[in-house]
Amino acid sequence: MARRALPALLAFVALCADLAGGHGFALVALLAAVPAGFVLVLDCYADTLAARCGGGRPLLAAGSLALLVLSASLRSPAVVGGVPRAAVSALALGWMLASTACVLSVGRARVRVAVTRAREDARRDDSRLAA
Repeated sequence: MARRALPALLAFVALCADLAGGHGFALVALLAAVPAGFVLVLDCYADTLAARCGGGRPLLAAGSLALLVLSASLRSPAVVGGVPRAAVSALALGWMLASTACVLSVGRARVRVAVTRAREDARRDDSRLAA
């Protein structure tokens, strides 16, 4: 579960660093968020293939990854004059999408645990009634 929250956490750290004026640290955190976002996309896609979720969560994760890559590319060291506003906006939107995908993943996992427990309880009741 921690790997699903890592892209959102790193994007949030980058956003906070940007807002505080630490653009160098924000770039480092953003560059760390890109591979973590890719892992999130693969994880969500695997859940879709295993029929554990619909197609919405992988699309959210892919959109988040695209926005994080866009933000990282816009704040390239070759750009003179500071960080463009579009980079910060893309980062904020990417963070929101990654957070939403993470919340949906955690919510889905809790529902799965509850359903599994309910099925086990039903099997126990059936075996008691059969005896």
